[in-house]
Amino acid sequence: MKYSIYTFTFLLGILYITAVSAQDRTRSRGDRGGRRFSLAMRNAAQAADSLLSPDSARIGVARINAYRLTDKLGDPYIAPMDTDRLNTADHTLMESRSLAGAYTANMGAPFQSRIFSERSEARDFIFADAFDGDILTPTNAYFYDVKVPYTNILYTRAGGSTKREEQLRGVITGNFGRKINLGADFNYTYSRGQYTSNNNKLLSYRLFGSYRSDRYEAFAHIRNLNFVTNENGGLTDDRYITDPDNFEDGRRGIDSKSFPTRFTETYNRLRGRDFFLTHRYNLGFYRRMTADEADRKRKRDERREKIRQLNAEKEGTTDVRPLTPRSQDDVPDDDGGLHADEVFVPVASIIHTFEWEDFRRRFISNDAGIDTCYTHRFDTTTAHPDDLQSARTFRNTFALSLREGFQKWAQIGLTAYISFENRRFEMPGDTARGVFQGRTKTDEYAAFLGAELSRTRSEWLTFRARGEFGLLGNDIGEIRLMGHVASRFRVFGREASIRAEGAFQNLRAPFYQRHFHSRYFMWDNDLHNTQRIYVGGVAEWEQTRTRISAGVENVTNYVYFGTDGRPAQHTGSLQIVTARLRQDFRYRAFGWDNEIIYQATGHDDIVPLPRLALYSNAYVVIHPVRVLTLQLGADVRYFTAYHAPYYEPATQQFQNQTEIKVGNYPLINAYANFHLRQARFFVMAYNLGRLFTDPRYFSMPHYPLNPMVIKLGIAVTFNN
Repeated sequence: MKYSIYTFTFLLGILYITAVSAQDRTRSRGDRGGRRFSLAMRNAAQAADSLLSPDSARIGVARINAYRLTDKLGDPYIAPMDTDRLNTADHTLMESRSLAGAYTANMGAPFQSRIFSERSEARDFIFADAFDGDILTPTNAYFYDVKVPYTNILYTRAGGSTKREEQLRGVITGNFGRKINLGADFNYTYSRGQYTSNNNKLLSYRLFGSYRSDRYEAFAHIRNLNFVTNENGGLTDDRYITDPDNFEDGRRGIDSKSFPTRFTETYNRLRGRDFFLTHRYNLGFYRRMTADEADRKRKRDERREKIRQLNAEKEGTTDVRPLTPRSQDDVPDDDGGLHADEVFVPVASIIHTFEWEDFRRRFISNDAGIDTCYTHRFDTTTAHPDDLQSARTFRNTFALSLREGFQKWAQIGLTAYISFENRRFEMPGDTARGVFQGRTKTDEYAAFLGAELSRTRSEWLTFRARGEFGLLGNDIGEIRLMGHVASRFRVFGREASIRAEGAFQNLRAPFYQRHFHSRYFMWDNDLHNTQRIYVGGVAEWEQTRTRISAGVENVTNYVYFGTDGRPAQHTGSLQIVTARLRQDFRYRAFGWDNEIIYQATGHDDIVPLPRLALYSNAYVVIHPVRVLTLQLGADVRYFTAYHAPYYEPATQQFQNQTEIKVGNYPLINAYANFHLRQARFFVMAYNLGRLFTDPRYFSMPHYPLNPMVIKLGIAVTFNN
């Protein structure tokens, strides 16, 4: 252990000295990609986390705008896109989803954050939780409003032909006039993996669109996914990683594809479909433009006219007449020109949101010895496991909203809503004499009454608070209260912000934590509601590139998966304290990004967490030619050793264990990122620490990280 700590400290020193000694031959950019300091730039999975990101009022200013929707009510807010010129290679890693995360080594594998505050509320269909980073939902997917057609394609690969990891994902979208936007995005991952029976194949696509006018707004998408993961249960002997010399027998080494695993020819297939629609009708009035608004409109029209004429000249056409008020690009949103010099002021909105979601999960195996790996077997009639669970959910939400800012005295928005849910779950029935008795179908319904208060347009103080109560049905008595208040101000001419946030929840356990029937696991639990109270705060200052956050959460009746792989409930209360510091440095061509998290819990046997996790990235940025940006650097991820959960393929859950500690290993990557006009490409040496540190590179018990491998990738943007 001491050797690893010394090695880790030494490597950090080398990274620092190397970067400081580099000389800048060009003018400093001031920050990554020319954008302001923001936590969102580091973690694409949490892009809206930064307090300094633009607010919703700025939608429509840029040529390409991406935004997301709030839950149930569908309010759009600006969402930073992954267009950073730097750190492209890091954004493509599984590790980029969290400062510290656990997964089964391969790209597209089941993933769980080691940071407790980053874990989302569990779905009723708990088997999809491990793929949160790959499943697009109405709240984490992008919608767009673009002045020019926009396309972005990313392709990455790593490893040789028998172990190759490949990913292709992209988005294409365009506007049809000012009101309508249509597009599609897709993600295809095919990764053979570095170990036996470790390949993954993930395919998902989404069709989306929006319509936005003064009176009527609508957002919709259709998403489909099909994920197939080959499960090996981990290595049967960890010494193939920690002490490989014992197995080489004088040979140069054993190929990682030859390491024996718990089982083979075993698969989990997850299928999911989602149809979502939120739309609203706005009640309001028109008013005359102010002088400033009229001036901004005139400048926009002049820029648009100049671009139109330039395009016409390039195409060789002779029609370069100025735009008239009746031309397509200059038609006001409503009433065919009657309100060309007016601004619509919404007073109230009638909102309806509908979502239909369907999931199916199948666990199958052709491994003749898989039955010997489990203590219980509840189905004795079939030769191999073939478990099927499914869930279908309908949601309807109706809301009436009084809009913020329609008069000077109306500084707060108020929304009341009622939501209805209908759910159906299917799985194998109870067993009698080792035989499943058909399939059970369970229907649940619930009605929620909620309200939201918000202030988002203030220059110095904003807040949002929402509460909802389970009014009828199976979820009666559920409570969700959450909110935050934030303030922005300037210190020494640079922007700073603080935010306080809190939440209270009284939640019923997810369905498949209460009921589950399969070949190897079966339970029907009577679980109490879980109560969670969270209080925290965040402070961020652009001048020093500093972000500090801290929070404490108290959980009563916490549900977790015990060492036997079954759900267990801690009837008492437990507390988790989290403190997080991000500090970035810039000096000429040198950059050094750092982030550290401290976590503490009094019940490590129930909520195992690493006490400390950190990330450090040192690099230099140079410009060999005017249009080329080159970033050279290395980064390291590290977390302290702890009894990390084990991933159980038969349930697709992360269960506690007390036998093996994982951690205390520096994951070191060296990279070169290039940015050339509208293209970004990179080359990375992943897990360099494998070459000169103790080989203990495990992500979870029996699940090692990939050995040292070269990764390549390219991302191309077309926006014209």
